[in-house]
Amino acid sequence: MIAIPPNEWCVFRNMTFSELSQTLKHLAGLVKLRTFRRHPRAPKKAQPKRTYLKNKPHISTAKILNQKKLQNHTP
Repeated sequence: MIAIPPNEWCVFRNMTFSELSQTLKHLAGLVKLRTFRRHPRAPKKAQPKRTYLKNKPHISTAKILNQKKLQNHTP
């Protein structure tokens, strides 16, 4: 009732279910879907490659904790 005034709905009042469905299918076929198309998203930007320090390679936290534990247990 917001987009179409009430007097325009009188046409559909006397239609049977099959007539109404055929009319609605016909009207739906006339809709230009391209006008309702959203703007497609742009492709994702590539993540920059990580730079590692060559003189300090990565060491896992578990290895560091195990080394600390072994140092604390040795007399």
